[in-house]
Amino acid sequence: MLTREENELLTKVGPGTVMGEFMRQYWVPALLSSELPEPDGDTLRVRLLGEDLVAFRDSQGRVGMLGAHCPHRGAPLFYGRNEEGGLRCVYHGWKFDVNGSCLEMPSEPPETNFTDKIRQKSYPCRERGGVIWTYMGRLTPPPPLPELEWNLVPDENRYLAKRVQYCNYAQALEGEIDQSHVSFLHAPAHQLKAEVIERPGDVDLWRKKDTHPRFYAVDTECGVLIGARRDIDGQNCYWRITQFLLPFYTMTGPYGENPTRHSRMWVPMDDETTMLIASTFHPLRPLTEKEIGRMRAGSGAGFVGAENFLPPNSEPGGAWRPKARKENDFFFDRKLQKSKFFSGIPEFWAQDAGVQEGMGPIYDRTGEHLGTSDIGIIRFRKRLLEVAKACRAEEVPPPGVLEPHLYRVRGAAAVLPKDADWLEATKEIRKLIPGVNPSAPGR
Repeated sequence: MLTREENELLTKVGPGTVMGEFMRQYWVPALLSSELPEPDGDTLRVRLLGEDLVAFRDSQGRVGMLGAHCPHRGAPLFYGRNEEGGLRCVYHGWKFDVNGSCLEMPSEPPETNFTDKIRQKSYPCRERGGVIWTYMGRLTPPPPLPELEWNLVPDENRYLAKRVQYCNYAQALEGEIDQSHVSFLHAPAHQLKAEVIERPGDVDLWRKKDTHPRFYAVDTECGVLIGARRDIDGQNCYWRITQFLLPFYTMTGPYGENPTRHSRMWVPMDDETTMLIASTFHPLRPLTEKEIGRMRAGSGAGFVGAENFLPPNSEPGGAWRPKARKENDFFFDRKLQKSKFFSGIPEFWAQDAGVQEGMGPIYDRTGEHLGTSDIGIIRFRKRLLEVAKACRAEEVPPPGVLEPHLYRVRGAAAVLPKDADWLEATKEIRKLIPGVNPSAPGR
């Protein structure tokens, strides 16, 4: 349980807030590169950490991320003319480049030097891994990009998806690092009553037999490592190990031989809205058409499916609003709850979003009652609050900002003897080792 003050520190991300200023010291994944497909193309409204911005790709292919309103008299730059190396406000013709410099001011007499005195708010952008990253922090020059595995592999090895979730980033992220809910929220309707049929290497069976995993959490140089242990028999245990990486990245353990892997980014748009960017990738090979087709159809925690979004609009995140939403109870169905889905919600991702959004936009953590299965959640909150407050007090870059190699880690899964040291036994499979992709239990 957090105090009211701690809950506000954790959840408030706007300019000037402790958590907001902390997160601004990291590169923020803002858009997919495909959302700005061509030079001099359409502008996009963007909201990041409580700030309204406008993004565009200029004549040279460079990405600009500017404050949403012209510094002249506040007209929206979303309507701007993207042409000849800059974005021109349609109200009085002021024109700005990707760095925020005022290039032209045709409404002013030519003898004035007013253009030299005006600068629009702008944030530097870089592209890597199919993502447009923006830096909103205080370091000049900006720090290096984080060396997350998914943004180091070839494009054909990776698939990216997005969706808006209408709640605070923390309660969305906390669902990702909580392995105990998988035995219930994502289970079949008769999970608790079904007969247990023994099948070797069956992770679903292990989750059915042991619905109360034992949790362990340790701080890492750049986040928290969370281990969830389920008993298989008297001698062995199934471990699924999740990485939380500052400030909002997660990596869960994979399944199967030579597995695909997952990484997710829980990017705060504002205090009450989160943009999830999900990456599925294979370290060694291109993704198959079958794998990509399954994700495009909607599969798993991050993938709504191309046909399952509302018609796009021009608001921030307007292309990524799922049809299943709070207003229609995420298509909750009592008949399905009795016959097919434990939750009664048919889409996998919506099972998570439904309960998380149902807590309210910002959950009041002063009223919760945490148990031993919440050890990872507790440590995540403490770690994030500790580093955010230290960043404010010491005014030094927080962990990982200047050490991009700290992101060269993986989520992991393994079957280990009951008396094994899980940290030591999984040390190698939690490393990003080029050319190596350890297998994991399950399909």
